[in-house]
Amino acid sequence: MDRNRLIELLRKKESGVITLSEIRELNEYLKTNTDDKIIADALNAVLAGSFKVEHDYQPGEIQRHVKNLHDKINTDLNTGLSAGKPNKNRLIIMISAIAASLILGIAGYYFIYSGSQHNTVAKNVLSTKKGSKSTLELPDGTKVWLNADTRLTYDKNYGEKIRAVELTGEAYFDVVKDADHPFIVRTKFMDIKVLGTAFNVRAYANETNTQTSLLRGKVEISLRNKKAEKIILKPNEKIILNNADVLTDNNNIASKRKEMPILSVVAIKTNKTDSTANEIQWTKNRLVFDQTDFGEIITELERWYNVQAVIKDSSILPRKLSGIFENESLPEVLESFKLAAGFNYRISDNTLTIYK
Repeated sequence: MDRNRLIELLRKKESGVITLSEIRELNEYLKTNTDDKIIADALNAVLAGSFKVEHDYQPGEIQRHVKNLHDKINTDLNTGLSAGKPNKNRLIIMISAIAASLILGIAGYYFIYSGSQHNTVAKNVLSTKKGSKSTLELPDGTKVWLNADTRLTYDKNYGEKIRAVELTGEAYFDVVKDADHPFIVRTKFMDIKVLGTAFNVRAYANETNTQTSLLRGKVEISLRNKKAEKIILKPNEKIILNNADVLTDNNNIASKRKEMPILSVVAIKTNKTDSTANEIQWTKNRLVFDQTDFGEIITELERWYNVQAVIKDSSILPRKLSGIFENESLPEVLESFKLAAGFNYRISDNTLTIYK
């Protein structure tokens, strides 16, 4: 692996957009490149806000590896410059050297403070951006589908005692059965515990509800503010939690929202054509709306098509609409709703403007 690729993978890992295959590529490389492994550990520790690494390196050992890497950087830079390479290649070499030097600086910062903290577990972070989806396989073989604008985090000790992940956004899980190591999905307002099952969790930070939909097996739900109470879901059931009510309960303020209970369990609706639950149609690249407020539809379209919506007339937002769309463009979706909801629209770059 050349220096540019190493820096790219370290940057992706730090920013949370690295894929599972890239994690494997990085880990395989670092297994056989000790100098870079030391620096990568130090970089991860500093960026995580703690200075714990996988091994208790001695100061002299860190200095030695930093010097080795520094020597390699200088050799790469001098070789490239003396070879009289084209300006573009020389620029790449210089940028690479500067970026690697930044890693060295961070490693030096770690060296100064290396004894300060020793109790933070390193985490793996996988995420998708708006307009994109992804699939991955966790170390135990559990398969995960990530919807747009989703972040999944799990500790590096995943599977040693429990299999726990943290989720913001939406994901569908097909969990490998392991009675000795329960699988737990942690969201802001609820925890979902399973042994082996298939289920969908929707927990976007900007939505009013957190939902868990069970397709197969059995799950146990516990609310963050009422951990003693457990709710068991059966197949084809969905639990809906009103986030706003949970927040008021956490603050010991009586909820004034009476139009929706804090928590409800409802039956999952399926598509008559292929019997797929509406809650996981997104894994088949389908958008499904069933008497959904237009305001919620707009939020979904922002994530799905990576656009920023500007609403000129909020009176149309409460209107309820239905529709199923598969691999259709944003204009095609909007055209199908345009007459029913009574709006016009324009799309410019990544901005969607809705007006009457």
